[in-house]
Amino acid sequence: MAVMVTSAIRNARRSRQRCAPVDPMIDLSAAYAIQASIFAEGDQPIAGWKIGLTGDAPRKSKGADAPAAGRLAGADILSSPALAPISTGDHYVEAELVVRFGTALPARDAPFTSAQVAAAIDAVHVGIELVTSRFAPDDLSLGLLIADNCMADRLVIGDKVSDGWEDRFADMAMTLNGPGKDRREGTTAAVMGDPLQAITWLADWLAKNGLALEAGQWVSSGTCTGVKPVAAGDRVSADFAGLGSATVEFTSES
Repeated sequence: MAVMVTSAIRNARRSRQRCAPVDPMIDLSAAYAIQASIFAEGDQPIAGWKIGLTGDAPRKSKGADAPAAGRLAGADILSSPALAPISTGDHYVEAELVVRFGTALPARDAPFTSAQVAAAIDAVHVGIELVTSRFAPDDLSLGLLIADNCMADRLVIGDKVSDGWEDRFADMAMTLNGPGKDRREGTTAAVMGDPLQAITWLADWLAKNGLALEAGQWVSSGTCTGVKPVAAGDRVSADFAGLGSATVEFTSES
């Protein structure tokens, strides 16, 4: 069944057409292997990581006991103000804190402390994550969600707010503005009580799987505002406590 899932996702990514879900009961080990194999096609270097399921409710809805990770290629990372073509189907955005690592955290057996992870961060930015699924409908089982790269699409990097992690970032306001006059208030505390906890989880998960968080890689730490649907013609922005913002406008891919 893993071969069928891999083929379905690969074809959907190439054709930009969504496919019907297959094998919803795929286990997490196989799902992450599918994600890695699809991403490795073309030997794309990993430019960043996304962390999903960082809220209690989303984890419970998927029956997950931990967050989930997805990969980002260099072409997936955009600078604000960004123009993002999108295809037909469902597309969503969420406002997040994004960090860049200045020091690598290598694979190892012992877990990292939050202090070690914080010390390796050399930049904190406002970000907007773009998410979409290769499947239709997109209410996926946990295994299919992970195989589908946690619905990672692109990441918009906005203003830098710090040259390193600061304790105050654990609980600060984040606002997602648009489309139109819509406005959604959130907080960084929605991300596991503190985004640094989610980033530390990612560092440990990578290390346990023989992977490193490399210097220069970005990490999208988790949604502060929840997800919001968007369509071609929409413009959205994220504001982080008045310290900085990120903006993206959507156009039709056709």
